[in-house]
Amino acid sequence: MGDNLQVAAVVLLLITGVISSVAPNIPLVVAMVPLLQDYTFSAGLAVPGEPLPASVLPLFYAMAIGATVGGNGTLAGASANIVAAGIAESHGFRLTFRQFLRYGAPVAIAQLLAGSLYVVLAY
Repeated sequence: MGDNLQVAAVVLLLITGVISSVAPNIPLVVAMVPLLQDYTFSAGLAVPGEPLPASVLPLFYAMAIGATVGGNGTLAGASANIVAAGIAESHGFRLTFRQFLRYGAPVAIAQLLAGSLYVVLAY
């Protein structure tokens, strides 16, 4: 990825989105922030010990977008999905992982692509 910020941001958004579909997004972001900071230092985009420059913000926005919308793809990807499945079951409709995935995955993919487009065009 080197110093091509747009490519790095899109790759980061997609990877974070995929991981977020099976892992809780808050711990994921907490774990990714130091890794992302290290990447900015190793790529020469930021200097250790100094505040991060505004030019690396697209990377952090990409990570936040990916972690937020990636969880929409699977039943276990977000706590709201689990709550919705519980409410549906209390009303007599059992929502399986596969049923949720059939509708959730295309929506999450569309959201990740829209988020990628946003990051590329806005920054």
